Amino acid sequence: MPRGNDMFELKLRKKLLSQQLSVVDDKFDRLSRILDKKIAIKGGRSSQSKQTSLESAKRSFRNTSEPEPKKLMVPQTTIPGSKIDLVRKRNVIRRHNELERRKPKPKHKMERADPFKINTNVPESLLPRRYTRGELPCTVEHRSSGLALSWMCPLHNLDYEHYLPIFMDGVRCAEGSVHSFIARQGVYELIQDALGHSDRVLDVIDLCVLPLRYALSTKRSDVVLAVVNIIKQLCTVHPAVGPRLIPHYRQILGILNLFYCKGGKNLGDAMDYKQFNSDDLVVPIAEVLEMMERTGGPNAFVNIKFMVPTYTSAFAN
Repeated sequence: MPRGNDMFELKLRKKLLSQQLSVVDDKFDRLSRILDKKIAIKGGRSSQSKQTSLESAKRSFRNTSEPEPKKLMVPQTTIPGSKIDLVRKRNVIRRHNELERRKPKPKHKMERADPFKINTNVPESLLPRRYTRGELPCTVEHRSSGLALSWMCPLHNLDYEHYLPIFMDGVRCAEGSVHSFIARQGVYELIQDALGHSDRVLDVIDLCVLPLRYALSTKRSDVVLAVVNIIKQLCTVHPAVGPRLIPHYRQILGILNLFYCKGGKNLGDAMDYKQFNSDDLVVPIAEVLEMMERTGGPNAFVNIKFMVPTYTSAFAN
């Protein structure tokens, strides 16, 4: 007795044979019409005798007892929606994904990022909000010579540990705004009033490094120049400030090294107008590095050279 699978294959073969026979019948009919036309033109045998010969050929070629299919049907090996059909589709999808994964990926040319591109992911300064709330002990005055800060009390009475980091945090504000002027002018006047008084600044340096680091991370030339001037001013407050800055060279000198190496490029016969626009950062950075070496003690040059390899000692003969 044939098994279930054998029966299924026999039925499929029977369907395929019946379909092939129907195709052959269509070809015979088409050829018979063509021959009838040719015979009518040449005056040969009658179309009736030709038709009888074709009919006899058809009967000899196939068994007339089998029913002819009305239309061609695609044999289905599985029932749609069954478990076998779902497993087959899942295997086909898995195989397709494997082939796609094995295909060699096109090699894209990596674009080199611009190291001097302005960074916009720096946290926003809180100085504008504090000034709007009235938390700062100063106001802006419009004088004939320009803008100025009016303090509510003498500067030596202020808590430097609280206010100096706040003004340092506002250094990275956009240039030309009132808050930028308040921050930079406030830092300048606070440090200027602390000349000779190391107790006001030494305890605050650790709190001021993070705002200065955020300001340098913006990579805006005006902000970097303002930070360079602040560091230069800090080094002149007291001889003990220079050695106190050495542990923070890694946070400060990384961005300064980037702009320090930017200078010295060959412009050909072109002219550089950065000195007139106050955008030339190479000279101010060189000056502040020299001042940090002079005020930092014997270990300052080694630490500066580690972060700025192109720097040359100011004490070299």
